Amino acid sequence: MWSAVLRPAAVEFDAHAAELSRAVVPYIDERMPDLIGGAEAWEVRRASNEATIRGFAKVLQSGADPVDAVTLGSATLAMVRDGAKRGVPASVLLRSYRLAHAGGARHLYAILANHAADAKELSLAIELCSAWMFAYVDAAVCLAEDVYTSELEHWLRSAAAREVETINTILSEQPIDIDVASRRLRHEMRRLHVAALAWIDTHEEGRDTLAQLEAAIRDVAAAIGNERPLIQPLGILSIAAWVSTSAAVPSRVLDELRFRSATAPGVRIAIGEPAPGIAGFRTSHIEALEAQRIARLAGRREGSITRYDDIALCALATANLEHSRRFVERELGRLASRDDTTRRLAATMRTYLEENCSRGRTAKRLHVHENTVAYRLRQAEELLGRSLEKRTLELRVALALADLVTGSDTNRSAPAAAMAHGVPGPIGFSTSQPS
Repeated sequence: MWSAVLRPAAVEFDAHAAELSRAVVPYIDERMPDLIGGAEAWEVRRASNEATIRGFAKVLQSGADPVDAVTLGSATLAMVRDGAKRGVPASVLLRSYRLAHAGGARHLYAILANHAADAKELSLAIELCSAWMFAYVDAAVCLAEDVYTSELEHWLRSAAAREVETINTILSEQPIDIDVASRRLRHEMRRLHVAALAWIDTHEEGRDTLAQLEAAIRDVAAAIGNERPLIQPLGILSIAAWVSTSAAVPSRVLDELRFRSATAPGVRIAIGEPAPGIAGFRTSHIEALEAQRIARLAGRREGSITRYDDIALCALATANLEHSRRFVERELGRLASRDDTTRRLAATMRTYLEENCSRGRTAKRLHVHENTVAYRLRQAEELLGRSLEKRTLELRVALALADLVTGSDTNRSAPAAAMAHGVPGPIGFSTSQPS
């Protein structure tokens, strides 16, 4: 039975691990709606599922004893350790792990049906596979419990727990003495702070993601003028940081960051504006969160650095994404269509308005002839259904938002859409940290 049915089914199970891992995440989320949401949490669960599917498939292929052969992938280990730090109950994490196995089992049983000769053989195959999987899951849960307990004990004794508690106190606007905060964080809070977020969208087994994120942040900090930023992990795919200086940070320094690329592969960075003291520590972080949100909506490329000052209008205008989408569709009419021709016409009109209605400067920016600009503007006005001289402010805002909100749900991946619609808290940690 193992040789004829289970072993080839395990090969097929492993071959489809990536796509099955994505299918299992909604199965978990539907049954545990209170799990931590957002793009990063979605990706961590997906990566953990994939590692688990591949791990079990390997055991089933080899015919090894599942109790002796079980291992936890790096994403699963990181998820368990991060949960301990966030104060997520062990029962919640372990239930999500069991549900992942249950969701995977449904797909595996369907694969078994492709290899069984008849209903009787399928029934026997499912029975044998279920016993194997039960032993594997039981051993994996025991390993996860041990990791959770060890991490929680270490966390409660660590200075890192006090740092997280202090940061959350500041970001949630609870009262705290500035000298106490500086001492706990080992970071002078009276300085000028530029908050930053660095993140990677996908987990790769064996990659030291946090080290890459920290390296990217340190490069930004060095450009600003401080090589010792305060850094706090937000999970296994993102970190928050504060670059603090005693001198003013010229705006041109932050502008020049846009022309740099994050040094680590796959990293994106968002930064807030410089602001002093405890209040500035908080407001700059909130601005960095908004810059990150817009960067995700816009699908900014890997290596990009998004400054809040550059996207402030878009951030304010997309606080309610559904309202923003309706506004754009109402203002632009047929000019909001997403086909290539209409998007080119909209881009020409946007550039024309940005250049104070100068056809010459518009043509120069777009590298086309002035007559081409004039022709496109006439076509755009026909689609708009009115002269561009009417409701000019509303038109400029709608054109600026069009690529962000029109059709955004269908153009983004599931995790990106989740982040775009989520309401971020003051920081990515749980609000109830161990003290």
